[in-house]
Amino acid sequence: MGKDSSGGDSGAKPVDARVARRRQDPIGRRLRQMYDEVVNEDVPDDFLSFLEQADERMSDTAGTEKNEPAPKPRPVKTEP
Repeated sequence: MGKDSSGGDSGAKPVDARVARRRQDPIGRRLRQMYDEVVNEDVPDDFLSFLEQADERMSDTAGTEKNEPAPKPRPVKTEP
């Protein structure tokens, strides 16, 4: 079959690890900067309200689960 174009003898020289690192460093810095910007954004009030409601529901059901036995599963009818 034909030559594999993903590697092998493409005519390009192998890149030294130090050279590759120097090329990647600015990319990594920019990605970290973008990540930090997103992490530092304010959380919308609607979303905070939603999370608070979910926490309340979890705490309400957590108390009942510990004190009440789990409901028994209903038998499933199957056709013969």
